[in-house]
Amino acid sequence: MDATVQFPDQFAQFPDEFAFLSADVRRRRSAEVDLGATWRFARGADAWKLTWLSETGELYLCRSDGHAGSCSDVSVLAMLSEPDLDALLDGWRDHRADEDGLGWVLSRLPAAAA
Repeated sequence: MDATVQFPDQFAQFPDEFAFLSADVRRRRSAEVDLGATWRFARGADAWKLTWLSETGELYLCRSDGHAGSCSDVSVLAMLSEPDLDALLDGWRDHRADEDGLGWVLSRLPAAAA
């Protein structure tokens, strides 16, 4: 477990993906862009899933639990349009397998969100 991973207070957080999706009906019906479930933090053993929801514009991260696609420790990282998502994460496929791929993602967030 990546016990040292902490997110700034302004990120909306949820205990698991079910709670996150249940908190807003738009999330459950939204189309999503799956950015992969193999992201990692430096020296971290856990895999993380990164997803963007078109209905709400939320880019969120959750810890992959490794069974049945479930996820815990959900954090909303940003709210942005699809064109902004494309610009923000241009080249993401090249970083998804990096030892600190999530560090790359977080470094690209606007200063107000990071």
